[in-house]
Amino acid sequence: MKKYIFFFAIVIAVVACNKTTTLSSYTPPFSKNLSITSFKHTADTVNVGDTIYLNVAGTISDTTTGRQDVYPYITVTTSNSTFTWGTAPSNFGAAASPIKLTKVFGAAANGLYPWTATIALTGATLVAPKTKLTITGLFTYQLSLSSEGNGSVNATDAGQTNKTVYVQ
Repeated sequence: MKKYIFFFAIVIAVVACNKTTTLSSYTPPFSKNLSITSFKHTADTVNVGDTIYLNVAGTISDTTTGRQDVYPYITVTTSNSTFTWGTAPSNFGAAASPIKLTKVFGAAANGLYPWTATIALTGATLVAPKTKLTITGLFTYQLSLSSEGNGSVNATDAGQTNKTVYVQ
């Protein structure tokens, strides 16, 4: 009898310890932590030496201190020169500290906060008159973990990735 009780005790222990739990797959509440919804310049035509102002709008998932930083990298190209503003994502972690955008946040909607910022491109129009400037933007969001989603996004406005400004 003791053998049967011992045998059943071992069987119960083995069955009780052999549990498997399959977790359901996790679907994040949003696909990107950072998005750009608008990237516009305030004037299509400027004078030589003027400052170009870019208005940027988008959404961000987290506004806590230290994780809300958005770093722009703007490239202004002419037929014979290139002007850059900000820090290229490939230079992050280098001695040169990136330029942070000063943002204005709105109220959260579906876990995302709308934000706006204005970027002043001083010196981009120091070119010859009748020059066409092509402006592109790349924005990077510093993430703590690689699992937190895409950390950079190209700027677009109405599906256009390049903006054109004419210098008079």
